[in-house]
Amino acid sequence: MAMFNLKPGREIGILKEKVKEAILEGEIPNEKEEATKFVIAEAGKLGLTI
Repeated sequence: MAMFNLKPGREIGILKEKVKEAILEGEIPNEKEEATKFVIAEAGKLGLTI
């Protein structure tokens, strides 16, 4: 993901899965802005920064 200067890998897969699950579970709406906020928060938990 360009946002974190990462190439495809484990961290990207984890973040994508977390976003998908959050949308499916109704935790966040299926909107780009909300998904971006969610990814940034979850990436912080993995030690990633923008």
